[in-house]
Amino acid sequence: MAELPTRRQLLKYGLRGFVAAGVGKGVYNTTANQVVLEKVDVKIQNLPKPFKGFKIAVLSDFHASMIANNGLFRQSARLAMSQKPDMIALTGDFVTGQTKFLRGSIGEFNAGYMTQSIDAMAGLSAPEGVFGVLGNHDFWSGPAAVSTIMEAYTRAFGVVWLRNGNKMVSRAGESIHVLGVDDYWQDSSSLSKACKGLETDSVKIVLSHNPDINDEVAPYMKIDLIISGHTHGGQVVLPFIGQPIVPSRFGQKYRAGLVRDGARQTYITGGISYLLAPIRFNCPPEVTVITLV
Repeated sequence: MAELPTRRQLLKYGLRGFVAAGVGKGVYNTTANQVVLEKVDVKIQNLPKPFKGFKIAVLSDFHASMIANNGLFRQSARLAMSQKPDMIALTGDFVTGQTKFLRGSIGEFNAGYMTQSIDAMAGLSAPEGVFGVLGNHDFWSGPAAVSTIMEAYTRAFGVVWLRNGNKMVSRAGESIHVLGVDDYWQDSSSLSKACKGLETDSVKIVLSHNPDINDEVAPYMKIDLIISGHTHGGQVVLPFIGQPIVPSRFGQKYRAGLVRDGARQTYITGGISYLLAPIRFNCPPEVTVITLV
């Protein structure tokens, strides 16, 4: 299990990034009309024929809080639904909640902010279902908050929660498996449990808030695709430097976009919202639609 970055490291580098963004000439990318739609084709070996062209809409890192922009949620949901996805993946950090790397409670969980974000995304649905996993901020907010988040999203969108488990999705007699894990920084996270009972050769798509779950992949698992968020695509991305600090033991590798590790691929979406301050520098809010080919 990876260690959390120290409070001092996150605060020091995070503040450096925000200061650099604030004094620069960059674009803040935080209004609803700046949400970008990223369309990505992902080639999967042995993909069953009925799933060719299968669309997965990915929404992540909502961070519902007092500084969240509900217009971002509204526009993101509209963009996702405009693509007529076959499935929707919600990959965690539904709230900001408590921020462990600063003293005290920053953005303590407030169910009212979460309800506003859910209302803004009214109408999210897909023929093969809406699947969800939890992020580090969801867990940091405490067990009661986790239960509230899960119940509210299930009630609103019929979310199927994958907590170290899997679900078969079938079409025309063929199937793929959607797996999900608790956040990688949680002791409860277990990719091996999520893979339990699955044949090695079956197509497996893993939802994990944190892309560092790649560190847990064993050859026998044969994971085809991992879908993550967590990094906000950088949130503050500086020219020639990238993200000043990436909350990943792999550095810049899993910051954003499609990453290949042999036959396994990982897509890291930029997410919708922001953390600590309403700033996204050279990194607009993102809704992703992945098409399996």
